[in-house]
Amino acid sequence: MKIFVIHGSMRKGNTYSLTKEIVDRLIAKPNVECTEISVADLNLPFCCSCHVCFEKGEEYCPHHEIMHEVQSALKDCDGVILSGTTYMWALNAAMKNLLDHMSYGFHRPALFGKKGMVVTTAKGAGEKGVAKYLKSVLGQWGVNGAMIVTVNEKEKQIKTKGAAYLDRAADKFYRTIVSGKPIPPSIKNIAVHNSFRAMSLSEYGESECDAKHWQQPGFSDRAYPVKAGPFKYTAGSIVHGLVKRSSKIIGKIYAKRLGDSGTTS
Repeated sequence: MKIFVIHGSMRKGNTYSLTKEIVDRLIAKPNVECTEISVADLNLPFCCSCHVCFEKGEEYCPHHEIMHEVQSALKDCDGVILSGTTYMWALNAAMKNLLDHMSYGFHRPALFGKKGMVVTTAKGAGEKGVAKYLKSVLGQWGVNGAMIVTVNEKEKQIKTKGAAYLDRAADKFYRTIVSGKPIPPSIKNIAVHNSFRAMSLSEYGESECDAKHWQQPGFSDRAYPVKAGPFKYTAGSIVHGLVKRSSKIIGKIYAKRLGDSGTTS
């Protein structure tokens, strides 16, 4: 069992320590191998918003030499833990920068079937919002139903929750991976998934890289590539149909305007 941990804090403070306590509990279990990466060690420049990952592929990112280790570990793992700290009610910048480099994952989700956990702390407030955001990121990458572990230092939750809280979290995460059972997507995730599916497969889609991804079996012919349930499959199909029709209408209008512009110039 391979677990990949991304430490998003720039220092080994509360969030890092909390995550390490969970990791220590996991590696004590049978057949668990943990790979850990810290953003503080990556020296990753800010995402420059060049859009090349959308248009050509993530391997063309100007920072791919740094990012490919993260990307490969994500693809190879069975479970992923995102650990980010809370600054001013939001995710810290270093972790957000790493996630920005993987924005293409919203366009081309590929981590289906993997299990996730998010860990964050705060000294005042905002940790729940940060955890919710990290969970939504994993969901759009295909990692559904990520567990949430949060601690608020101001409320001294480390002392009140104690070791038992972390024991339960590590045990649940481990059992979830061992079970091999897929976790169904949320309605939001399946709606976004099918919106990208419809837009990317449209004749007016802007990215050949996206189109190639969605043409794969399980993506082009299904509302979701893993078990989601009949209601969510139906909801996804409805969203796909609506977005497909809208994309066609908008695409024709846009093409006509470009044509008219070319005629009058």
